[in-house]
Amino acid sequence: MSALRSRHTSAALPQRPLRAAGFALLALVSLARLAAGAQSATAPNGPLTLEILMQRMASTTGVRAAFREEKQLALLSAPLVSEGMLYFVPPARMARITTRPGASALVIDGGRLSYTDETGASDVDLASNRVARALVENFVVLFAGDLPALRERYAVDFTTDGTGWRMQLTPKAAPLAKFIASVELRGEGPALKEMAVREADGDYTLTRFERVETDTRFTPEELARLFSPGSSAARP
Repeated sequence: MSALRSRHTSAALPQRPLRAAGFALLALVSLARLAAGAQSATAPNGPLTLEILMQRMASTTGVRAAFREEKQLALLSAPLVSEGMLYFVPPARMARITTRPGASALVIDGGRLSYTDETGASDVDLASNRVARALVENFVVLFAGDLPALRERYAVDFTTDGTGWRMQLTPKAAPLAKFIASVELRGEGPALKEMAVREADGDYTLTRFERVETDTRFTPEELARLFSPGSSAARP
């Protein structure tokens, strides 16, 4: 079957997988950073604040989590539902493996982005693709712990009732603003529960996370399965 796959240039990679890469990276880094601060993410004398949330972000050895995604397209009356697993290995390796309804794999490994489904495979060199690089970089800055940089790129609205919290991010400039109207993260204490993305064209995606495992130490075999070009994880 692999012989039948076509390998496209970066210019041919569809825009939707690029956005999916950004969304998946945002979710993985969010899960990693928020969960890593679980022991100290509440203020000593008050509720969680944006400043405390940013301050408590810490490194992690790795994250795996199950996801359920509901995508509402403007032209469809019912949402498209997909399920799968997310994997994150700091500082810049992630994989989004979709298992239902169809198989696909989106992998970022440093400066390489690849997307594979039943129609074939596509690669992008992030160093030479401005749009792809900007999508990834703009999401990375969110959980780098740099609040001034976050506010420079996004309009940030953070609210909390003491335990539950909501953070809405609105991109301020292109190219991110060209594709994304807003990103909303919702959580309980240090745990990220949901991520909602409203795209500029009206499409809406809600992702819920379950069975989140943080500080995961992946074996060499697992890393090879997830990130080696042509590995089984990347072949639907």
